[in-house]
Amino acid sequence: MNVKKTASLIGVLGILIASCTSGEGGGDQHGADLILSGAKIFTSNTQQPGAEAVAVKDGRFTYVGDSAGALAYQSERTRSINLEGRFVIPGLVDSHAHPGYIDVEQYGEISGTNEEDLLAAVRKYADEHPDDEWLRLCCWPVGLYVMGNQGPKKETLDAVVPDRPVWFVSEWWHSGWLNSKALETLGLDENGAATGWVKEGTAWQHFVEHFPISDGDHKKSHEENMVTGLRLLSESGVTTLYDAGNFGYEDVVYGFMAKLEEEGNLPVRYEGTYQIFTAERLHSAVPEMKRYRKEYGGDRLQFNTIKLFMDGINQNRSSALLDPHTDDPGYVGDTTLSVDELRKFLLELSTEKFDIHIHTMGDLAVRRVLDALEQAKHVAKNDFYPRVTIAHLGLIDPADLPRIKELGVIANYTPWWFTADQDDPLKTWLGDERYANMYSPKVLFDLGIDVTFSSDEWWGGDRLPTYLNPYFGMQVGHTRQAPKEWREEDDNAVRAPADAALSIEQLIAGYTQNGAYQLRMEDQIGSIETGKLADLIILNDNLFDMDSDEIWKVKPAAVLMEGEVIQGRLP
Repeated sequence: MNVKKTASLIGVLGILIASCTSGEGGGDQHGADLILSGAKIFTSNTQQPGAEAVAVKDGRFTYVGDSAGALAYQSERTRSINLEGRFVIPGLVDSHAHPGYIDVEQYGEISGTNEEDLLAAVRKYADEHPDDEWLRLCCWPVGLYVMGNQGPKKETLDAVVPDRPVWFVSEWWHSGWLNSKALETLGLDENGAATGWVKEGTAWQHFVEHFPISDGDHKKSHEENMVTGLRLLSESGVTTLYDAGNFGYEDVVYGFMAKLEEEGNLPVRYEGTYQIFTAERLHSAVPEMKRYRKEYGGDRLQFNTIKLFMDGINQNRSSALLDPHTDDPGYVGDTTLSVDELRKFLLELSTEKFDIHIHTMGDLAVRRVLDALEQAKHVAKNDFYPRVTIAHLGLIDPADLPRIKELGVIANYTPWWFTADQDDPLKTWLGDERYANMYSPKVLFDLGIDVTFSSDEWWGGDRLPTYLNPYFGMQVGHTRQAPKEWREEDDNAVRAPADAALSIEQLIAGYTQNGAYQLRMEDQIGSIETGKLADLIILNDNLFDMDSDEIWKVKPAAVLMEGEVIQGRLP
């Protein structure tokens, strides 16, 4: 099923009609380095949405307008190319990525649709790997074990592997199932009361110590996969990204990224971060960011934004909700920081000149972020510095929507999550009404809120190229369906709300100008505009005109960064 492109006519007209031109007077007497003409350019500049040609000099756009006007920038030294109607958009911004985390965690993958088969697979894996100190496994299904606020038990794993520590991650990753030996090794069960179900930062804080990337093979594969992830992003047209964190492996990741930049092999502008996933890490965030800047910072590798997990996810009952899950009336969850703690931290960030990127899944977490931000702004008044991005926004209370706009919050989403899943247990756990209103950035666009988009992918495997692909995100954001090749023949379900499909204009804006704003780079990138860095993507397909079920297959013909071809080739 193809969702009709809402408001796309406006975008097409904007492309076909260059209502004005921009440049430096009558042209540059010394000539441009590159002129691209005869194109259909969607600029992401609301003041001049469409153009036919650009001129580039010294890595920046010196002219954006019609093809005739570009002639003034021609000289003997200029390389001039007619794009013959090809579609051009600005370089993309991935506003919440994890390229440094690809292949950090290495699991034995097992499966089972019932407990008997799953445990048999655990036992079989343990027998086949007698020399492994830890058994790290993936992925137990939440629907099989999570009921109310109860999850898998350590005793169940003890029955099949009693003598070695087992860390069995769930299909949603944010929680692990540990046996008694693992809890003992980590010091998590001193009084014997631990259940074996560990969530979020309670688990992540132990990763680096107990699962270091120390052996040669793992270090090599991790570095190779980081390079692969960066290459996939660059080939798709991503020229700038925000790395939303590496769960304690920051020095490993940023040391390698700094090395790539030093060698001239870092293909994107890369903003790193420090993650707060336990309350204790709040106190080390600013000092660590300053250390990253000193030890690893460069022209492309920057450190300006701190990441905070305000809550967890619905699938492991660690999200913070205003109303409880339907199958557990007494539990609503809590946030990592109180309103007062976050207010104080925001004021510290204001003094230190850092921005913040906050994971929220539940509507209580969103509410508390907004309350803390409102209080901090009241104290700091016009001197408040941080740009505050709230990521994921699985649930938002309608009463808080105008507050997001009033407080200047940026909203970040991962659009490939917006697929319809008939078997999603959250339908039961959250109830029909809440489930039907999850992941609805369109209402934020309609309120004039800056919405940004991202990949949020690190798992690896065969689908890594798909999940890192921004055109996959664009298609799902536009159709609210998985690709038709992934669906059953009679499955045409669209994720509710029915009117939440995003237009192509909105999706491009979220991947370009809004992403640039999130990273404080709106004066440099995000639109094809005179004076900005010459990042652009040349496509053989027009995203406005093509079959919406084919968008995810788009491959750029060429990607330019600061006027240089970094992927593909010019025609």
